[in-house]
Amino acid sequence: MHTTTKWDVKVLGGVGGGLLALAVVFLWSDLQVPREWLLAVAAVGAAGLAFVDVPRTRGLLGPIAVLACSAAGGLWYAATKQEALLVGLALTLGVAAITVWRAGARAAEASERVRNVVVWYGFTAAAVAASWAFYFHFLTLGIAEDNVARRLVLTLGWLVVGVALVLTARQRGTPVMRDAGFGFVAIAVGKALLYDTVNLHGSLRVAGLAAAGALLVGAALLSSRTSESPSRSA
Repeated sequence: MHTTTKWDVKVLGGVGGGLLALAVVFLWSDLQVPREWLLAVAAVGAAGLAFVDVPRTRGLLGPIAVLACSAAGGLWYAATKQEALLVGLALTLGVAAITVWRAGARAAEASERVRNVVVWYGFTAAAVAASWAFYFHFLTLGIAEDNVARRLVLTLGWLVVGVALVLTARQRGTPVMRDAGFGFVAIAVGKALLYDTVNLHGSLRVAGLAAAGALLVGAALLSSRTSESPSRSA
């Protein structure tokens, strides 16, 4: 990139970013918008950072912003349970998914390794935060308030996603996807052991643990067959 081009990018990007930040300030002071919508604005800002290559940042600003929005949004919703935060969490998850898709083609490049780790961690955090928030709002407080079986939805859902990522990563040779998959598995197993076994009883507790265990054993068998197939063909 030529020196003049770099200067143009810095000037235009810097001034534009400053004006956008000023617009956000006046959005709250003049229009009295609820502060929960700040997460949606931050998600849009993270999208801009993720989709625009900012010089001398190695493409890390966007993924770090997505990860920060995911963590902050999830904790914010856990503390307040405000419905407006669901919009920001959904936007963050969408940005994280698109960022993962765009990073897929460069996942094997050594220069992209750190960025891809942050991208996948951001996606994992966004998926966990958004799924839990929507689960709580629409099931716990909504249509399944009196049905305790809803407590298995997140456990088995996270477990299915984790296993799918691990198996797909083994086929594609993408270690960072595998790590993200095991992240989902760890969270699901932790919930099953620390929460489901305490808050579920009888057949539901047995069925939940059996389903989770069977899913992991099945994944282990599939993973074993995948690792053995190259040696057989050789």
